[in-house]
Amino acid sequence: MTIWGAERPARRKLQAVLCSLALSLVLIGTAGAQSADPDPPLAGEAYTSAEAAYKAFGQGNYLEAANQATASVALRPDILRLRLLLIDSLMATGNLASAEQATTAALATFPPSEELESRQASIRQRLAQQPAGEGYKALERGDTKAAIRAARKAVEYGPEMMSYRLLLLAAQLADNSPAGAAETASEAIKLDPGNYVPIVWRAYIYQKLGNRTLAVADFNTALNLADLTDTEKKQIRLIAADAALASGDAPAAQSLLQPYAETDPLVVTRIGDANAVVEGKATLKGDGKLMPMPVQDCRDTPYGSVCSLQAPLVQSVATPIDKKAEGIEAAGKAYEASRAKNYGLAIEEAKKAIADTPEIASSRLLLINLQLTAGRPAEAEATATRAIAEGLANAEIYAQRGFARSRIGNDRGAMADWETSLARGLPAEQVRNVRLALVDTALKTKEPQRALRTIPRGGLDYEFTIRRAYANQGLGRKEEALRDFRSAERLSSIAVQRDGAIQAQINTLLELDRKPEARAIFDVAIVRGQLRSIRDADVAYIGVAVGNDKVALALFDRAQAKGTLPPRATIDAGYTAMRQFQNPKAIAYLMEGIDAKADGRINIDDQKLFETRRTVADLTRVWGINSSISYGKVGSAPNPFLTINSPASTYTSQLGSELYYRPEEFGNRNGALFEVFGRVFETLYDEAGGPTGLRTTQGMAGARWKPFSDHNLVFEVDKLFRLGNAARNDTLLRAAYSYTVGTDLRAIDTHWPTWYVYTEVDRFFEKTQLVGLFEGRFGHSFRLDPISRNLVFFPHTVIAASYDDSFAVHDAYSAGVGGSIRYWFGETKYVAPPSYWELTLQYRFRLAGDKRAEGIFAQTSINY
Repeated sequence: MTIWGAERPARRKLQAVLCSLALSLVLIGTAGAQSADPDPPLAGEAYTSAEAAYKAFGQGNYLEAANQATASVALRPDILRLRLLLIDSLMATGNLASAEQATTAALATFPPSEELESRQASIRQRLAQQPAGEGYKALERGDTKAAIRAARKAVEYGPEMMSYRLLLLAAQLADNSPAGAAETASEAIKLDPGNYVPIVWRAYIYQKLGNRTLAVADFNTALNLADLTDTEKKQIRLIAADAALASGDAPAAQSLLQPYAETDPLVVTRIGDANAVVEGKATLKGDGKLMPMPVQDCRDTPYGSVCSLQAPLVQSVATPIDKKAEGIEAAGKAYEASRAKNYGLAIEEAKKAIADTPEIASSRLLLINLQLTAGRPAEAEATATRAIAEGLANAEIYAQRGFARSRIGNDRGAMADWETSLARGLPAEQVRNVRLALVDTALKTKEPQRALRTIPRGGLDYEFTIRRAYANQGLGRKEEALRDFRSAERLSSIAVQRDGAIQAQINTLLELDRKPEARAIFDVAIVRGQLRSIRDADVAYIGVAVGNDKVALALFDRAQAKGTLPPRATIDAGYTAMRQFQNPKAIAYLMEGIDAKADGRINIDDQKLFETRRTVADLTRVWGINSSISYGKVGSAPNPFLTINSPASTYTSQLGSELYYRPEEFGNRNGALFEVFGRVFETLYDEAGGPTGLRTTQGMAGARWKPFSDHNLVFEVDKLFRLGNAARNDTLLRAAYSYTVGTDLRAIDTHWPTWYVYTEVDRFFEKTQLVGLFEGRFGHSFRLDPISRNLVFFPHTVIAASYDDSFAVHDAYSAGVGGSIRYWFGETKYVAPPSYWELTLQYRFRLAGDKRAEGIFAQTSINY
């Protein structure tokens, strides 16, 4: 027996607008609270104008609010709140100049207050934006004088804004006014001594002015600032190296660039020049004034405009002394070609550099990097191997060969190279990337212990912590993995990292069979708006896993609405909707999945498709008919509902038909079923000569309820009413339970194990009677494909027991053999065959109790 149901939640929305009441309360409350408010109370025209101003402001009519507030202030200039209302109204209209004048007038009249000062700062900040914009545009078109004037105006309005001072500095440099720029830089440094940008700019200006000593002092000051990021430190060192090379100080440039890989695109040309000069293969010319200008980048943030400096792209400034040193020039050309993405030319120039200077490892590294960038990892691996064989092996070459080997699928060789590079003292800025690559490859090759050995022991950031979690997980240390996933969430800096750590926590808790904790984390994440960096459908699957079908279905629906629901998810969305009792939606999703299978958009086997169609058949069923004709001994026939007065050991034949209705709204709630029905039974044959035909017609009406989705326990109440004079009127309570395996048709298997057990207890009240039945069938089903794929033969053994206190011998026990043949029909594209005809024949041997337990038992039935 199967039943379906649906639930349609209703929602109500309430809205109320209390703006005018709130304004009145503000005015009245303010006027009445004289003891707590230093402002005198309002009255007369001043009150009327103020009330109108507040009302207009609340309605968004800011111009009218400003006019009314002006009138009110003119009448009562001693009221601070009216001044504030006027200022706010003028700001809202965009009349910042008038708002500034009103603020200045208020500050001249009233003692300084946070309310007035904050408004003045806000107004001036907004006033500064216009000249600042004009200054940037003037710089773009080359009008340096106009840019300086606009920048000075912006600084006047916003003296605390660093970006305006840096705009003025840029305009002065463009105007070839280094002395003025140096003064502006000094003022900016006083404004924010911890900001490296104006310090580096002043160092650049001193360098251009020929004051190398002051330039070096400023560069050192900038490098010694606290809280610099690694990127900021690198850019300062690169800019300082440019100053050193421009001054002919190659050793200083070497020292500044020492922490970085010589193959770094930003480093290779600079270090090549410095090394060539120190090795006596090239010379540097210059008095320091030809230093290239840094590049300033300003961007808007929620905290205001933030500026940073970047070292410019440079060409070689060294002049080769001999032919061999031309390799340095070739390396520079290779880098320039690489920047233009002309990797073929870059590789040729790098090979020339190697030919000219075969003993320089940096040339080999440059070629390896270019080959990797150009997508030629096999060539890069060969270049690195040759360099190692020729005695040029260093940590960086081993590291790069590791990356080349990784790309060509030699994971074990890559890991060995990376471990060698780390042991040989890889430059600090490369250590992190090599460690991460080694850890990732170890995890990929299922060597979690190797991954753990590579991860530093302390001071871990998100990237290493999340990897340590996966390594612990790979070792089966799930509690340690859970701890690390939680730490990774705390260390995350972007949503993708945070959401990945949360998802991993949930999955780990599920593996630990701690579903309630996983559900709690998921629910909190949803409330906080987290997990949004993960696709809706994937988050929906997490919701299903933790048991939050409500959220899961909403996410499936959202993905469907956006057109991002994967075809594979439609069937899972359907089952989720079914668990939420939304049967129409479930049917739609399941049908979409069936279409996706037919179109080749998902790959599910025929059995999964059949089960999906079977679910659609169950969900769409709202009525059905069950009819059967049975033959067997009195008291052991399949139904206990007929009134038969024949001896228990005689044979009878009975006809029974049932029409049932399953309410669409609540009849099927994820397999918890409710049905109402009407039945008619009649005796067709009685070996003992008892009544048959219409005289024995028994009518019944009732309802049944299957309260559990996963257990086939059914409670039933029936009203029996007499249609023939040999029938009876009575009331029946009935409980039945069954458990089945392999009783449905199968799409792939041609034979399969089948068994089921069935038991029921019936209590009649008007003619007191207690009946109990048990039957178990155990066998194997065979699909008779040569005849029809929908025809199934089920040979089986049977054990049965019955109890009926209306007989002299209450109980009877038997066992036997038999066979059933069942034909399924009525299928469509979306619906598995919902109906069947079945014929069963058994012979049972009495084991104990009454003789009614033995003999022939036969039944034919139609379930439609």
